[in-house]
Amino acid sequence: MTIPLIYKCMVKRHEASSCRIAEKAECSRFDMKFLQAGSLPDLLSLQSVIEANLTCPEIFMLHDEKYLLEILRLDRSVIGVTIEDRLIAYSIIRIPGLADDNLGRDINLPEEELIKVAHLQAAAVHPAYRGNGLQRKLTSAHMHVIEEQGYEHVCCTVSPKNPISLANYLSYGLMIEGLHPKLNGWCRYILHKNILRPKFINMEGPEDKVKSRDQEESRVCRNEIKIQISDIEGQFDLLKRGFKGFKIAILPDGAEVFYAKFYF
Repeated sequence: MTIPLIYKCMVKRHEASSCRIAEKAECSRFDMKFLQAGSLPDLLSLQSVIEANLTCPEIFMLHDEKYLLEILRLDRSVIGVTIEDRLIAYSIIRIPGLADDNLGRDINLPEEELIKVAHLQAAAVHPAYRGNGLQRKLTSAHMHVIEEQGYEHVCCTVSPKNPISLANYLSYGLMIEGLHPKLNGWCRYILHKNILRPKFINMEGPEDKVKSRDQEESRVCRNEIKIQISDIEGQFDLLKRGFKGFKIAILPDGAEVFYAKFYF
């Protein structure tokens, strides 16, 4: 089964040795499609490659075989990117319902809104094919699926030690609305987007205008607060005071996250 918007584009494959990626690259075509139960071995194999190349184990949460098989059996829950039938990237969504781990609870969504929540549960790209925008393409495709299914809230978690993934999700209009220890006690941003509602910053001062993919133009004032991504306590304090993270600047020596107060 192929997703409605089929991507057939050129991507670069980097010759990889262990965790180190060489500069050589060759171009190939990739296809994007929904995955089903028969793709379980490929999914497990790719997950093993991801695990072997992690710079820090906290960055990526692994899923066991039982979980992946159950999610693959759900319609349109897993999208894969393949090159010559070889899986190189995937995205998983999950509908948590009223389960205790519904991320809407972490950001204090009203109880009646929890059934409208969909999770961007996981996304991963083979190390040899990073830098081709595949995570953003997968996110875009799954965001369309979530919207077609009638859900209003999209949530996901991202490690503060993974600024690239954070940048990808922020570019689609998700915002940092929480920061909590999750499984294994690992710290995670809780990101959220209300699909039905544009966002505007409620602060005084001159305004800049910014755009992100899948997001209508938002008004942003110049006096937003930026903070080092490694300053967990400082970000937690900002979130407690009603600020939300909406932008990231990746620097040679780290990254800065931009926060502001929003109203609707």
